[in-house]
Amino acid sequence: MRALLVEEERTELLRLKAMLEQEDGIQVVGMSEKGARLEERLKEWAPDIVFLDLDAQANGGLELAARIRAADPVVDIVFTARSDRHALEAYTVYPLDYMRKPVDHTRLARTIGMARRRSEHGAQAISDGAADSRLVCLGSLTIRRPNSETAYPRWRTTKAQELFAYLLHHRGHMVSRESLFRLLWPEFDAERAAAQLYNTIYTIRAVLKSEGLHITIAKGGPAAGYRLDLGTVRLDVDLWEQSLLALSSLGRDTASRYETVLNAYTGDYLQESEYGWALEERLRLRELWLDNACRLAGFYRSHGMDEEANSMLQRLHLTHVLPSLMPIEHASAAERS
Repeated sequence: MRALLVEEERTELLRLKAMLEQEDGIQVVGMSEKGARLEERLKEWAPDIVFLDLDAQANGGLELAARIRAADPVVDIVFTARSDRHALEAYTVYPLDYMRKPVDHTRLARTIGMARRRSEHGAQAISDGAADSRLVCLGSLTIRRPNSETAYPRWRTTKAQELFAYLLHHRGHMVSRESLFRLLWPEFDAERAAAQLYNTIYTIRAVLKSEGLHITIAKGGPAAGYRLDLGTVRLDVDLWEQSLLALSSLGRDTASRYETVLNAYTGDYLQESEYGWALEERLRLRELWLDNACRLAGFYRSHGMDEEANSMLQRLHLTHVLPSLMPIEHASAAERS
């Protein structure tokens, strides 16, 4: 695997190079402290993975990453930074990872492992133009391509769509056949429900293959159940919550980042589907958004930023959450504002 390092801190550059050279099969083909004329040398270096410093604005890290992605849509990009302040914007160019400096050797080894797994099973996804696609659950269940196009999978049946959504909801965990029988085919006996489940899983796998998504649905045994693993596909819900948790204390220098994260909440969890099993998660995520939106509106108002405060409160009213979900202390604060 060919690695390119773009890092303005000389000490960190040499440290990262030394750690990478301890990994089997890694060749550092280029190093740059400035990022200048980098695109011109990409063909010469032909990297499989680029480690890109985001701290120094002189090299325009995000803009440079976008140009690298445009020049080579399949190269893995790993951002390094001393804080999370660029984390949300960084994911607009679909990086493999975002690592805090100083980079930890264990974390680096894990990231290299991710890159290797992607390389092993990513050829078909690349040919389909679906590498690093993102599943969208905030609003409609859709696919966001690396080129920002939105795709609507053709599930063929409503049962197939709900089964996929349910396995996605429980991603990484085995879901028993019996629970799936009760959810989707409660009127059928076990033998008939098992046949329906088998056929529906086959349909889902065919849809995922046609969309170029390398999502694995593994069977746990003859009667155990199924587990969905996302592989390299990212989920907008996870990215949004990670961005929210990475925010530092609310203040004048962080308010705009709070608003950026809150604006990324583009709809309630699976809001266009009436799945009873999704309601608890839908309310949890909405409450997270609501709590932070109310805090931000209160911050704006207390600092005399009336236009920003009113804009945020307007959005709270438009989502119809003020009367139904807002805790009493939030409602009172909003009314006073």
